[in-house]
Amino acid sequence: MRMPRKPLLIFLTGLLLAAQTPPLKAEGKISASEPAASAALVSTRTLSFKQMGAGYPLKMRGDNSLAGVGFGSRGDEVITGLTLRLRYTFSPAMLADLSHVQVLLNDEVVSVLALPKEQGGKPQQLTLPLDPRLLANFNQLKFRLIGHYTNRCEDETHSSLWAEISNASELQLTVQALPFANDLGYFPEPFFDRRDFSPLKLPFAFAARPSTTALQAAGELASWFGAQAGWRGVRYTAAFNSLPAAQHAVVYATNAQRPDFLAKLPPVSVPTISIMPHPERPERKLLLILGRDDKDLQLATDALVLGQAGMSGAQVMVRGMKLDAPRQPYDAPNWVRPDRPTKLGELVDNPRDLQATGQQPAPIRVSFRVPGDLFTWGSRGIPLDLKFRYTGQQQSAGSRLNIGINELFVQSLNLNASGLGSTQTSLRLPVLDNGLLSNIDRILLPPFRVGSRNEMQFQYVFAAEKQGECANNLADGNRAAIDPDSTIDFSAYPHYAALPNLGLFATSGYPFTRMADLSDTAVVLPRQPAQQDVGAFLNVMGNMGQSTGYPALRYRLVDEGGLDSVKSKDLLVVGNARDLRLLKVWRDKLPTTLEGAERKVAEGKGNALSQEPALGLSGGGRVSGQADFSAKGRLGAILGLESPLARGRSVVIVTGNEPDAMSAATGALSDDGKVAQMAGSAVLIRGDNIDSQQLGPVYYVGSLPLWTWVWLFLSAHPLLLAALSALAVLIFSFAILRLFKALAARRIKES
Repeated sequence: MRMPRKPLLIFLTGLLLAAQTPPLKAEGKISASEPAASAALVSTRTLSFKQMGAGYPLKMRGDNSLAGVGFGSRGDEVITGLTLRLRYTFSPAMLADLSHVQVLLNDEVVSVLALPKEQGGKPQQLTLPLDPRLLANFNQLKFRLIGHYTNRCEDETHSSLWAEISNASELQLTVQALPFANDLGYFPEPFFDRRDFSPLKLPFAFAARPSTTALQAAGELASWFGAQAGWRGVRYTAAFNSLPAAQHAVVYATNAQRPDFLAKLPPVSVPTISIMPHPERPERKLLLILGRDDKDLQLATDALVLGQAGMSGAQVMVRGMKLDAPRQPYDAPNWVRPDRPTKLGELVDNPRDLQATGQQPAPIRVSFRVPGDLFTWGSRGIPLDLKFRYTGQQQSAGSRLNIGINELFVQSLNLNASGLGSTQTSLRLPVLDNGLLSNIDRILLPPFRVGSRNEMQFQYVFAAEKQGECANNLADGNRAAIDPDSTIDFSAYPHYAALPNLGLFATSGYPFTRMADLSDTAVVLPRQPAQQDVGAFLNVMGNMGQSTGYPALRYRLVDEGGLDSVKSKDLLVVGNARDLRLLKVWRDKLPTTLEGAERKVAEGKGNALSQEPALGLSGGGRVSGQADFSAKGRLGAILGLESPLARGRSVVIVTGNEPDAMSAATGALSDDGKVAQMAGSAVLIRGDNIDSQQLGPVYYVGSLPLWTWVWLFLSAHPLLLAALSALAVLIFSFAILRLFKALAARRIKES
């Protein structure tokens, strides 16, 4: 997965550092003078293989094949217990006395799985304790299949040699918290640790009634943490005038408004960033954002998200701050480049991610994000200029490179004996091509399969050369790579979309993330937001940062009374339905309404939106009618509509029928399975059920070249196109007839 980049071009006009805690140990993060806890803080954490990056079952094909996952060890804890809960299946054709699966932790064999023939082909479960002393900062858990199906003349790539490890397998970690130094030089640790592959869980604490400015600063920090967490996801909670549970937390406080547990903290004279032990558990830390007033909180937050690399000590006092220039549209660090082809090397964390080894290597996967309104209608495909290398094959026949996107097969390229692929490659849709080509200049990825979140797959298949009945020249040293200089090009496509389309919001935060710093966005909260409202707001902001890889430096936060100052912006409204007055004011414009147990679907007069997020086109089918229904229990909702305050601007409302229902809406936005079901203008969330509907009018954002717009318009009106075609034929025929008559009259006159 691609990790977000840090902000660039930062100018801090002054940071004054002052330590206010006892000296730290020079050799590491553990503080010798940190007060010891009354009892060791021990907890249990469970990671599934899917959370560790295995989006699919781990497949082992052929003898000596290898598969694995990685996980990290946090710097503020020590793993004292490690248990592997394995779910696996293996081939019933393998010989039980010769076949087995090795389990390796950091390349050391820690266990061997027997493969009894009577259990072959049946799902198996096994619990294995592992030795935590083998762990490092980053760890690799691998599985190697040693498979045999006969005692004579084996083919190491025979189809009967296989085993699969389910990605629902889990690793249970028993961890003990360690005392951590009060030093911001390690920030963002311990609040976010990149070695922790689980979702980031971070409480935010405020005074009894936090101000709008304090909440805006917290939203900015939440988006920054979301950018750091990336694919892990975030889970924020909010606390008003209460100490968060014994875990790392962020606290916002001014001299006049602060939680009671900070009552004895001396007032500050400048914007201040500080780290201190949790009052109940010194192993846990509180990140304090302090100021004389609300403006100081905003200044301290800006300095934290942009200048964290320059911090050290237990306390940092900010003397000044200057923000970078505003971002340009579609230049989010996590997205493909809008102005030029994007190199595949820019889409991975390490060039090693573009390499594969083995006779049947695992596919090379490259993830990338594109803007939600990228308009690819009428395109033959997305250009992919591909360069690749591989070990030269003695037997090249049957060796190939299979290329796919989002699990759709695109094309297969034959490998030759030279070990070098063509410098450019062009994939086309099968319906547009007459078969597969072996010598290709360029690959065109099918545009209808490219959405906001995408993954390309490159699967090398090496053929083995067999000479004679028992002779085999199988080479176990095959190496293959996709060149980091290969490019994918989205720069030639315009930006145009039919809205509302909540699928674009769920997958990429569009239309708000069009500007990576959210400078065209205003977030609207109730006049007196509850803790659940603020928690939902922070989670939505975290999702924005996760999408763009950049903090929301320039968005506006207002309550419902401040709409006049942000009427020209896209509006993101967050709050429970009982407190949001806008739901009543805009009642006749909403696709659905929530009033206690009663739900009403408004009459729709627009076209149903296409479910394909890449096209952003409106499809056929008029939506009209009204449905009234009653439902008990918590119900979350996400609604989309054109802003009633400004034409062409968007409103997305994240709400619920009661305060606790807000977590259902924001939780669904962090669940890939539920996100895939979101579309249209109304998404209703109850438990695991997602109901998406397209109701109400459709509006359009962006612009198209004139000729493209004409063809798009005519494609939606086939009768008009037919009439214009007939008219064109008549005009052309009339012109030809007049020409022939003129020529005939001229010949008669000359004769």
